[in-house]
Amino acid sequence: MKKIHLNIGHIGLLDAAPLLIAQERGFFEAEGLSVSLSCELGLATVFSKLAESRLDGACMPVHKPLLLAAGAGVPRVSMQAVVITSYQGTGIVIAKSKSASRAGGAGLRIGVIAQGSSAGLFLHRYQQLNRAGVLADATLVPVVASQFIDFFRDGMFDGFCGNDPLPSLAALRSDVGCVANSADLFPMHPGSVATLRAEVVERNPELAAAWARAVRRGCAECAEPAHQAEVWRLVLAQEPYMELDAQSRKALSCGPGENGPAGSSIRFKTTANEATRVTDPEGFIDAAGRSALGTSLRGFDLKAEIARSYLLETPRVAARVR
Repeated sequence: MKKIHLNIGHIGLLDAAPLLIAQERGFFEAEGLSVSLSCELGLATVFSKLAESRLDGACMPVHKPLLLAAGAGVPRVSMQAVVITSYQGTGIVIAKSKSASRAGGAGLRIGVIAQGSSAGLFLHRYQQLNRAGVLADATLVPVVASQFIDFFRDGMFDGFCGNDPLPSLAALRSDVGCVANSADLFPMHPGSVATLRAEVVERNPELAAAWARAVRRGCAECAEPAHQAEVWRLVLAQEPYMELDAQSRKALSCGPGENGPAGSSIRFKTTANEATRVTDPEGFIDAAGRSALGTSLRGFDLKAEIARSYLLETPRVAARVR
């Protein structure tokens, strides 16, 4: 395969770490790929650039290729989800003062990542497990990922359902509590995927396999405990965190663990011990897609699109989480 150049977008979340590591380690180049990674302001920008062919692919939440296929509030783009970059990685955080002052969560404003978020699925699951939880009757407020922390700090919403490292950043504040995360709600669910535009794959049939091999090597590196400080260093070097103070950077760069950041549930691969509690990947993608698409599901064959769009190698499911 001759060397192929790819422009790949992401929004600076922890799910993009395998791509950043693959770039740093030369994994793309080893597969004959010349890759330019660009950190975008938000998913809306990523989707626009995909539609305009200014990006060849992107790292995005696992259900987003379905929104692009349906053109549900976003440009219509046919994507191929090639490899899972992360599992779990979603957290629900609330300012402690707000949750205490609003009985039953009435009137709580919860920030979610832009249009077509799967946050509704996570919040609904939380309510199923905690019938008297603080999130009953909460109002969802769409916000781009890069503005989550600033808006939360300024009191524009009372909490949020967002992806790592946003829960970890919020947890650095003493008045913030992590209500739940992916590990509580959908253990080891597929979190994000590395995608390519379908037309790019069609032009280069060998491309998807080469792209997947390089990203999987990045995932394996990110999963090593010894590499956690480097993972956080690369992520915190992205645009959304340029103004983060030195003390916060140091706290986060310790990586997950006893002395590391709280609120993070992300995993970059499954282990043998975790394989028995993996949330059914296809079932989760279907549920997340239905939650995000809403009324746009009318006339849209969701199952057929999942079969077409997702070229994922997923772990064998021993017990389906319902």
